[in-house]
Amino acid sequence: MTRRRLAFLFLMPFVAMSVVPLPALAAGGMVRVSPSLSSDSDRPGPMVLDFGYKLKLLKKKKAAKQVDPMKAIRTRMIAGKKVTDKELRSLAKSGDDLGQYYYAKRLEERGDPDVLDDAAGYYLTALKKGRDAAERPLIRLLDSGALDTEAELVADAEAILGKLAGKGDVTARNALISMYREGQPFGLKPLDADALLLAAVEAGDARAALDLAYATLAGVPDPARIEAAKGYLTIAAKSDDLSIRTQAENILRGLEPGQPQILTVASEAPL
Repeated sequence: MTRRRLAFLFLMPFVAMSVVPLPALAAGGMVRVSPSLSSDSDRPGPMVLDFGYKLKLLKKKKAAKQVDPMKAIRTRMIAGKKVTDKELRSLAKSGDDLGQYYYAKRLEERGDPDVLDDAAGYYLTALKKGRDAAERPLIRLLDSGALDTEAELVADAEAILGKLAGKGDVTARNALISMYREGQPFGLKPLDADALLLAAVEAGDARAALDLAYATLAGVPDPARIEAAKGYLTIAAKSDDLSIRTQAENILRGLEPGQPQILTVASEAPL
C-alpha cells in the first residue's frame, strides 16, 4: 500500500468518532437544544423554533378611542358644566335638538332684540324634532311681537303649532286660538279659531266646549247660535273639572226662557 492510503486508514476511526449525529426534528420544525457543555445538568434544553433566529412577539398597541367633540360638549352641558357660546352654537348647528333648545335659551337671555329671531329659529327647529320644552318659549316670542317681521319663520311656527294642535296638544291649540282672535302674528282668523275649538269639542274636550259656547254666544246671538251653544254647554257640564262644570250649568240655566240676561254675561266672558 501506498503511504497516502495507509494514512487514510489510520485516521478513519478518529473521524467517525468526531461526528455527532443530529437529533431528529421534532414536530412542527422544533429541535431539542443540547445543554451547554459546561453544564453538568441532565435536563434537556428548551424547545425553540428551528429558524436560526429568535422571533419577537410584538404586542399591538390599542388605538386611542376617538371622542366625538359634540358628544363631549353635550355631556358637559347636561352635567351643568361650563360650555362656551361657540361650543353651544356648534352643538346646535350639528343638529342636536337639546343643544338647539339650550342655545336658543341662551340667546333669548341676552335681552338683545337683534338675536330673538335666531332664538326663535332654534326653538322652532328643536320643537320640530320633538323637544317639547321649546314649545312655550316659541309661543312666548310669537306672542311678544318680536317676530312680526320674520314672515317665513312665523309661517313655519304656525304650521308646527297647527300640527301639534291637531294631535291634541292643548298648549298649541290655545295659543293659536288666542293669536287668531287677536290677529297677531298670524292675522285675524276667527273662523280658524272656532274650527280648532270645534275639533277639540268633538274629541271630548270639556274646556274647549265651554270656550266655544262663550264664542258662540258673544254679541247678540240668534236662536240657531243659542241652540248650538246649548250643545257645547251640555258637553262642558259633564266635565270632571268643578269650575268648568259649574260655569256650564249656570249658563245653561240662564238660557232657559225668561233668563235672557245670561247672554250679556256670556258675551263678556273671557276665552
